Amino acid sequence: MKKHLKKTFLAGLFILIPLIVTVYIVYTVMSSVDTLISPVIRNITSNTIGKSLYIPGTGFFLFIIITYLTGVLASNYIGKKLLTYGEATIRKIPFVKSIYGSIKDMIDAFSSEKMKSFKEVVLIDFPFRGRYAIGFITQRMQSGDKGELCAVFVPTTPNPTSGYLIFLPEEELIHMDMSVEDAVKYVVSLGTSRVEMKWKEKKSSTF
Repeated sequence: MKKHLKKTFLAGLFILIPLIVTVYIVYTVMSSVDTLISPVIRNITSNTIGKSLYIPGTGFFLFIIITYLTGVLASNYIGKKLLTYGEATIRKIPFVKSIYGSIKDMIDAFSSEKMKSFKEVVLIDFPFRGRYAIGFITQRMQSGDKGELCAVFVPTTPNPTSGYLIFLPEEELIHMDMSVEDAVKYVVSLGTSRVEMKWKEKKSSTF
C-alpha cells in the first residue's frame, strides 16, 4: 500500500511540476509586463477620459502585439536596417552593451538559423579519456601537419546555451545517428529523453 501511494504520488508530481513551472513563468512574464506598462496606460486614460483606468492583462496583450509587429518589422529591408542601427547603438552604451550582447548572443546561438550550423552530432572523450560527452560539429578546418580538425561544441546540461569549443581530429569522434534536434532535447532533459543513441562509425583507438 505504501509503495503504491509513493508511486502514484510521484507520477502525479512529475505531471504537475512542468505544468506548475509553465504557469509560473507565464504569470511572472504577465506580471512583469503589466507592472511596466500599467502606469503608462493609467496616465493615458487619466489624461484622455479624466479617469485612471487599467484592465489587468492589458500589458501582456500589448506585449504580444508589439512582439508580432517587431517580427513584421524585422522581415522587411527597411525594418532590418532600423533594427540593425538600433542594436548597434545599444552595443555602444557602457555596461548595457555587455548585458544586451550576452543575452542576444545566447539566444542567437540556438535560433533556428544558427542551429543549422550544427552539422553533425558526435561523442567525444570529455572531460578526459574514457568519459564521453555529446557534441556538435560546427566546422571543419585544415591545421597544417595535423590535417583536418573538427570544431566541436560541447553543450552543458540542462542549459545548452553554454559549453565548450574543442578542436579534435576526425578519427577521434564517434558519429551519432541522430538529429541535432533530438540531441539538444537529450541534453536539456538530462539524458531522460526517449531518444535512441546509435553511432555510425567505430571510434578509432588513436588518441
